[in-house]
Amino acid sequence: MITVENFEQAPLSRRYYGGSAGRKIGIHWNNDNWLLKFPKNTRDLQGSVPSYSTAPLSEYLGSHVYASLNIDVHDTVLGIRDGKLVCACRDFVKDGYTLYDFRNLKNSVNDELTGFSQDASDGMSVVLPDVIAAIAHIDVFKDIPNVLERFWDMFVTDAFIRNIDRNNTNWGVLISDTAMKLAPVFANSNSFNNKRTPHAISQRLHDTDLLRQDALDVHSCFVSTQGKPIAPLKYIASGQDPDCNAALQRFIKHLDMHTIIDMFYNIPDTVRGVDIIDEDYRQYHLALLQYRVEHVLLPTYQRLQAAQ
Repeated sequence: MITVENFEQAPLSRRYYGGSAGRKIGIHWNNDNWLLKFPKNTRDLQGSVPSYSTAPLSEYLGSHVYASLNIDVHDTVLGIRDGKLVCACRDFVKDGYTLYDFRNLKNSVNDELTGFSQDASDGMSVVLPDVIAAIAHIDVFKDIPNVLERFWDMFVTDAFIRNIDRNNTNWGVLISDTAMKLAPVFANSNSFNNKRTPHAISQRLHDTDLLRQDALDVHSCFVSTQGKPIAPLKYIASGQDPDCNAALQRFIKHLDMHTIIDMFYNIPDTVRGVDIIDEDYRQYHLALLQYRVEHVLLPTYQRLQAAQ
């Protein structure tokens, strides 16, 4: 069983963090700087949603799934602060490095280049072929290995954990005066349908059709050249992109569902009167993960292997 840490008395680091996924504060803990992610208040959302999202739990689980797949990801720890469950994320911007996200890097691409459906330098463009083309033309990427592989590893893994908020602002590189490298994967708090109510989870857990619907209800920020939304699981299953196919092969090679099951069950239900996770949540999300593997990811991998 993991330890859910007590951050109530951890001193503030005076570091501040952006984003729109809820409150964030910087603390100093265990001789390092950490970012605490709080659950976001959902009062402005329509429909049946919980009072607060399960974003901290989603960040922790999503990040640990990445780690289990041998993908470099930021360090995360569950804890309690202000009487709420939080996810502590180790601040990886240190030692003279600066984080540059893909949006800002894409802004450096020459607009006179051909092969783009929109301005090549448009950092907010999420046209998938344009994103891939930009990766090939961003200068610093030429000196950093495996950038394209990282993109597709995130594409496949985000589809698996239903991280629906991967975009141009939450992946990138670390650059100092003397070195540059890929930043670890971060921003996984929109995984695992973090706004589903416990009541809805309980209802859907025992309905095969609804479980199937939820397992396949995965979307992304990316669109086609025609502006049509790209459904990640359908895109992966199409086998149309060799780099995506290679990422799927890496995914299957490292996937260990027993490790992921243990991950869910190593989290305590309650700590110091704060609810952390319950059995319906575990069973529901593990069922969705298993469905995606058995009905999309593994069959696609097997079909690709047979075609070689």
